[in-house]
Formats: sequence, structure tokens, C-alpha cells
Amino acid sequence: MKKISVILITMILMISFASCGNVGTTETSTDSNNSDAKTEFFPTTTQTNNLIDLDKNTSIDELEVLIEEQLSNSIDSLSVQWKNLSVEIDTYQKYIDNPQKVSAFYQTVITETEQMSIMLLEYSAIYARTVLDSDMSAEDKYDAIGGINDCLYDDACDEIKDEVYGGILDDMKDFFYEGIIDDAKKEVNYNTWYDVSSKEYNQWYDASSEVYSIYYDTASDIYSFYYDMSGKLYDQDFDRAEKLYNKFLEKVKEAKGIETDISTSNATFDTTLRTANNVEELEDVVDAHVSECVQALKNEWESLSNDINNFDKFTKNTDTIEDFHTHIEDSASQIFVMICNYGVLYSELILNSNSSEKDMYKDFEDFKNCIYEDACDLVKDEIYEDLLEEIKDYYYEGIIKDEKDNIEYSTWSDARGDSYNWWSDARSEVYESWSDTRSDLYDFYSDIRSKLYSEDIDKANKEFENFKNKVSKME
Repeated sequence: MKKISVILITMILMISFASCGNVGTTETSTDSNNSDAKTEFFPTTTQTNNLIDLDKNTSIDELEVLIEEQLSNSIDSLSVQWKNLSVEIDTYQKYIDNPQKVSAFYQTVITETEQMSIMLLEYSAIYARTVLDSDMSAEDKYDAIGGINDCLYDDACDEIKDEVYGGILDDMKDFFYEGIIDDAKKEVNYNTWYDVSSKEYNQWYDASSEVYSIYYDTASDIYSFYYDMSGKLYDQDFDRAEKLYNKFLEKVKEAKGIETDISTSNATFDTTLRTANNVEELEDVVDAHVSECVQALKNEWESLSNDINNFDKFTKNTDTIEDFHTHIEDSASQIFVMICNYGVLYSELILNSNSSEKDMYKDFEDFKNCIYEDACDLVKDEIYEDLLEEIKDYYYEGIIKDEKDNIEYSTWSDARGDSYNWWSDARSEVYESWSDTRSDLYDFYSDIRSKLYSEDIDKANKEFENFKNKVSKME
């Protein structure tokens, strides 16, 4: 494959990744050949000397080799640790004498999987940056971005699933739960054996579930990034491709625990519309405003989770937690109404632009990208998928689940049932709001473009007035 000159080479030379539980601490940034694009990759918190080493003519083929080598090294390191543990603890007696070592390794598997996943997210950003900054034609860039799907989504993510989730963790179950523990069933006190067997199964199950969740979330993020980026490159919409890239970079920073540009404690939930003089300004306003409202909601959740952080507090504050789920539903609905109102403003700017009907027809494609796709999907991604899943993990899969063996079963079951039902109801409501809003926006987009394509500006204006009236009744 053709060599690609990469102006970001200083940045790439300094990027660090997880291997053997360690990640680099060097922070670097550099400008791309797009004067508005600044790429920064931030490390996580531990130390290593493992750095990517690229030269100025690194090709995509060579980048793919580096990805495979780095991931294989991380998995091999984990495999060696597992082999050493299985040699050290190879009898039932050694197992019950060293339960902390087994538990610690399960946590190591989870932690290392998290670090490998962050590595793949960061490599996905590097891959995209390399394609965007290349001198390839638009068609070749569209073809090249498919490497994120092939190399990272298909190959690398599947390697984590196969080698860690389906490899090391399955081997641990075979070796401990179905091996040395099961073999000792007739040789030791049954009640003692049963407790040991149950605890081993539970920690294996919990670790396996966590690793699969990490794999699945990472694979989903990478595929969504590839799919969206591919669409923008197919349309040769390089400005939106850059915006997608920058959003994904924010996701990488968030995964590494780094404060992002919108992760501010002073974000406020205020859906009062903001002004803009043209559609370019409005697109930035919409993105920033929706992001701030979402962040304000996340800040509220952070405060609540800090206050209600154990099972006892959960049971004493069920009304507060239920009300917060309802608050999420209402807040998401308010954001979607705000997005529709911005759709009205966007449409007014187009229709008042003195452009021809054909140019307006084209401009409404940008309306679709900004309002229907980007803004609505931001709410879905950040609230429906991220925030609500985080709440479920914290209560239902976290502090409540952990108390199963410590309290009366009926009390535990009631708490877990409430937590799940609140989460499920909120999730359904947010999804319904997202779906209804997208349907309204798409119908309007489709209808007004049809009228503009026919060069019937009067009917186009009538479609706009109908949409504006519909939106006014949403409030």
C-alpha cells in the first residue's frame, strides 16, 4: 500500500499504551495539516516504557502491523501471568490457602482488558487521523477508512473476545471451578466445598461479564466511529468528518479518565435557545448547547451517586433515586424539544438566505446532518446508552448485587427489582423520545426538500410553517 506522510508524527511517537498492566504518562500534541485540527492523545495514570515507534513514512499497512503486535504483546503478557498462576495454585489446598491471589488475577484480567480497549480506541483515532491527513483522493480516503472496520473492529476486538473472554477466562473456569475444586468434592466437607465452589463460580462469572461488556462497548464505539466517518467521507464532507474525529477523540479522553472540553463542573441545564448569524455558527451552537445540557445531567448523577453509595443508603432513598430516573426522562424530552426548536432556526436561516431553491435543497442536507443526526444521536449516545447504563452498573449490577449474600433475600430482591424497573422505564422513555423526535424531523426534512426540488418555494414555506407550529406545541 502506498506510503502516507503523517505530519502528526511527533504526537504518534509519544503515544503510550497498556502492556503488562502499565501505561505511559507522556502527554503530547501536534497540529495536523488542517490548521483547525489539533490532535492530542493523553495517557492513563501508570508507567511504562512501551511507546509506538513510527517513522515519517509509516504506511497504513505498517500501522496495522503495529496494532496487531501491541495487542498480541498485551494478551501474551496476560497469558504468561495466567500460566504462572496455574502452576503456583494447582491443588485444592493451595487454592483455599491463596484465594486472594486468584481474586487479584481476575481483577488483573479486567484491568488489562480495559487498557487494551483504550489502546484500540486510541489506535482507531490514529488510523482516522492518518487517513484524513493523507494526500489520497476523496475516493481513496473512503476506501482506506474501512481499515478501522477490518483491522480494529473485526480483527482486534475479536482477538480480545476470543483470547481473553473465550480463552483465558474459559481456561480459568476449566482449571479452578470445573477442575481442582470439582475434583475435591468427595474429599472435603461438603458445606465448605460448596462455599468455595460457589464463590469461585461467582467471581469467574462476574469477571467474564465485565470483560464481555468492555469488549462489546469498545467494539460498538469503534464500529459506530467507522460507520459515521465512512459516511462523511463518502459524501466528501470533510468538515463533518473532522467534527466526528474530534468527538471521538473526546471519547478516548473520557475512557482514559481525562477531563474533556465539555466535562466541566459548571455545566448548566438550560434549554433557552442561543443565537447564531448563519448556519455554520448555529451548528457549533447546537453541538455545544446539547453537550452542555447532557453534561449537566451527568454532573447531577455524579453528585447523587456520591451521596447514595451503599445498599443501606439506597434502601433509605428509593424515592430520590426513582425521582432521578424520572428526571432523566423529562430532561431528555426537554433537550429533544430544544433540538427541534433549533431545527426551526436552522430552517429559517436557509429559507431567508436568498439562495436558489436548488441551493436550499442542498443546504437542508446539512440540516439533516446537524439536527436529525448529530444532535439527536448525541443525546441517545450520552443519555440512553452511557448515562443510564452507568446507573444500571452502579446500582443494579453494583452495590445491590454485591449485597446478595449479606442481607435477607426478599429485601435484596425487592431493591434489585426496583432498580431494574426504574432503569428500564427510563430507558424506554428516552428511546421513545429520541425515536419520535427523529421521525418528526425526518418527515419535515423529506417534505420540504421535495418542495424545494420542485422549485416550489411557496409550498416549502408552508411546510416550514407547519413544522414550526408543531414544534411550538411540543413545549
